[in-house]
Amino acid sequence: MAIFHVYFDLTLLENPEIPVWDVLSRVWRGVHGASVKAQVPFAVAFPRYMNRGFQLGNVFRVFVSSTEEAERLYDMIDSRDDLKEWVSGSRIRAASKTDRYEAYVMHRLSSSTVGLQYRQNEEMLNQQHLRRTRQLAQQQSLPFVRMRSSTGNTFRLVFERVAVAADASGMPNGYGLSRRNSLVAIPVVD
Repeated sequence: MAIFHVYFDLTLLENPEIPVWDVLSRVWRGVHGASVKAQVPFAVAFPRYMNRGFQLGNVFRVFVSSTEEAERLYDMIDSRDDLKEWVSGSRIRAASKTDRYEAYVMHRLSSSTVGLQYRQNEEMLNQQHLRRTRQLAQQQSLPFVRMRSSTGNTFRLVFERVAVAADASGMPNGYGLSRRNSLVAIPVVD
């Protein structure tokens, strides 16, 4: 069971020509790549989540399990020339004891109905379509970041912040997010 309690902040640098959400996407992809290379799982937090309207703020907080892992991941991020113009890093810290924990949970859409027409009847296709429509409607009120996969495909990484118990001990996905069936408790750091 990994406990994600050591963290560092990556503050997004302002660039008048590029919107902050695009900078966040670049930084997030860079942290994802550095995590894979350093073999360090991480969890994310956004301390300024929805503070001023529908936005995530300019701080991308990275949680890991130990100081050694934090140093390894931070060094890997710091060595990436493609990130130097986009972020400024903080020092590595251990979160203080707290009774407040949160998780950033990824929202996924159910599988597309394309190609399923030959395997299922029309009623099941309609049910899937309705479920997907409800999911899309729910996601309209949640923040997202446009991402690009290693194969060049673009997608929306949709997520929400939820309060969780301290013993939520799931593992984050490759983007540092919890899944509904695998919540990662990260301490709320003021």
